[in-house]
Amino acid sequence: GGDNAMADRKIQASKKKEKKGGKKGKHEPATPRAPTEFINKVNPQTLDQFIEEALEVGKIEEVLTLDLSRKKMSEITPRIRFYFRMLRNLVNLNLYCNKLRTLPPELGEMRSLTRLGANENHLNDLPKEIENLTNLQLLDLRFNRLSTLPPEIGKLTALKKLFLRFNKLVKIPDEIGNLHQLEVFSVRNNRLVSIPATISNLTNLEVLDVQHNQIAMMPSIGVLTKLTSLDVQYNCLQALPDGVWNLTKLTGLHVKYNQIKDIPSNLLMNMGGLEELDFEGNRLCNVPPQMQALTSLKKLYLSRNNISNLPAEFGQLRCVEELYINDNNISSLAEIVHLSTLRVLNMSNNNLMEVPKEITHLTVLRELNFGANYLKHLIPEIGHLKNMTHLELNDNTLEDIPDEISELAELQVLNLEGNQLRVLPDNIGKMKNLQKIFLGYNRLVEITREIGNLTDLVELNLDENKLKVLPPEIGNMASLEVLSFNENDINDLPDELYLLDHLRLFGMDDNPLEDIPTRITEGGSQEVFNFLGQRLAAKQGI
Repeated sequence: GGDNAMADRKIQASKKKEKKGGKKGKHEPATPRAPTEFINKVNPQTLDQFIEEALEVGKIEEVLTLDLSRKKMSEITPRIRFYFRMLRNLVNLNLYCNKLRTLPPELGEMRSLTRLGANENHLNDLPKEIENLTNLQLLDLRFNRLSTLPPEIGKLTALKKLFLRFNKLVKIPDEIGNLHQLEVFSVRNNRLVSIPATISNLTNLEVLDVQHNQIAMMPSIGVLTKLTSLDVQYNCLQALPDGVWNLTKLTGLHVKYNQIKDIPSNLLMNMGGLEELDFEGNRLCNVPPQMQALTSLKKLYLSRNNISNLPAEFGQLRCVEELYINDNNISSLAEIVHLSTLRVLNMSNNNLMEVPKEITHLTVLRELNFGANYLKHLIPEIGHLKNMTHLELNDNTLEDIPDEISELAELQVLNLEGNQLRVLPDNIGKMKNLQKIFLGYNRLVEITREIGNLTDLVELNLDENKLKVLPPEIGNMASLEVLSFNENDINDLPDELYLLDHLRLFGMDDNPLEDIPTRITEGGSQEVFNFLGQRLAAKQGI
């Protein structure tokens, strides 16, 4: 199309420039250099010209790469099929991002192919001739419409990577077990209810990804001892696959959103290399004490289960940096406070009544979420967590905040929404790195004037409190973009709000605003803003 012609022109122009600038050697070779790659959008000539040129110089056998991606092709034309037969030494074939419904049988003639990319098409099936591609090492069929694979797939014995994500596969043929060289097998986001037992023949497999299917039971995989990543999340498993405890090379085990009731203790004893373990959204009621054997574990996800308490040994996980244990029934932090390497702790939606002083052991903590618990008080020791950047304490029953909170000099986000707070400590103005404060749904009757010192603050939410006035110092908060104080008892606004140059969201609904003329308030926030500006100008003119 015209676009391609334009692209070609640009590329040709830039190539000429390169030649001009690059005249260093005096002796140019007389014989034309054989073109070995045709890459759509890069080669200046059309495919026909390219093939013609290769034939003219007798070098068709030397063409190694053919890229026909993003050409909006709905079929491989007879002419291109003819080229397929000629390109016997082709190594790379890219057909991705077209609208192909099928691949031609001539594909089977390209016996030297090592990489075939046919992802992002409309493929419904594969030709049986694919069996001839015995040198193929990578086959990418992601984002197609395949519901089955031909048994001939088992003949691709050199295959190392097979990507079948986002298709409509309901079954994998048993012949998959013949791909003894396979290292990566990804069939996520299909419609599989089972995986063939022959998968246990794939003893070179390093990555097995079957997430987002409807698999109720996995075959035994204990012999796949080279596996480093096993991903079975979003299936219907009630138990982990047999033999999973033999997989001593695993660094990632992802089991999120299944129906697993317990973690077998023998699983944990051999998994010293595991770095990431994800059991979110299962039916766990307890955590086995053998968890301490996971001496390399860095990320642990246990959220959305039915866990009530943790074994004492849990505190011996020496490397854990991120712990997500939200949405359980845990009422004590006794074990967690020993995890001195923690950087992220999410304990929201549990049954915490208090925070122990030992929380100070978590010296490298950066993000802490205690939202939606039953905390009435925050201990002054919270100020010792000097590296904290995010603190979420929303939806508790906090009545006050200790002055020591101001010692959290690195804090960027402070969420105190949905508590019983009446005032804020004055020294909150010292927290110079704060960017967002959420104070909505409390019982605040006033806001300290010191808040005006937070010149980096971008968002301040004060919705649904009992405020009668806003301090004029808010006008000093030069970075403020969002200021919301809907549903308070405010009658007038400080004119200084007009000085907030970056303000783009100004929430003032459901306040009496009796000292501002009705015609102004009915005009909305922009009218009110302009009115404050006029009043400020008049004041300064005096």
